[in-house]
Amino acid sequence: MVGNEYAKAIYELAHENNKTKVFSECFMVVSETAIKNNQFMEIMTSPVINKQEKKDIIKKVYSSLDEEFIRFLYVIIDHNRFSIIKEIYDEYENLILIDKNIIKAQVFSAKELNKNQMDEVIKALETRYKNKKIEAENIINPELIGGIRVLVNNESVDLSLKNSLSKLKESIL
Repeated sequence: MVGNEYAKAIYELAHENNKTKVFSECFMVVSETAIKNNQFMEIMTSPVINKQEKKDIIKKVYSSLDEEFIRFLYVIIDHNRFSIIKEIYDEYENLILIDKNIIKAQVFSAKELNKNQMDEVIKALETRYKNKKIEAENIINPELIGGIRVLVNNESVDLSLKNSLSKLKESIL
């Protein structure tokens, strides 16, 4: 939840200054560094290294990034929140999607769905989530026996054969 508050704050700043795309790119750069480089993340979250040293590192490593975004990084360093930079980034991207009336969906299936099948899933989701544009991604999960499982906004719709069999079993017992 803390990440959500930081995301809202940086999103409002970006939106007011027409920099939502710029800040998305900045987040992507910082997030990739934090994920790919464990040593960097350890330094940025270490209680032993003082905040000014961390800010100096940020300034050197990210000198090409937007100055306002760098100041935001300083704020999260001051509040010992660099460990949740990825969470803040994810929430920031969600706010952009909300602003654009876009919903992202993950469609899990045992094998890849063809274009017609994906179009049917998207059409069904658009019926359920009126006035929203649906962006769906097909994710292969060989553990599904058949059918699909759809994840939208942390809400799961399980239409898999495995789930149907489980429900049938429960109703018999």
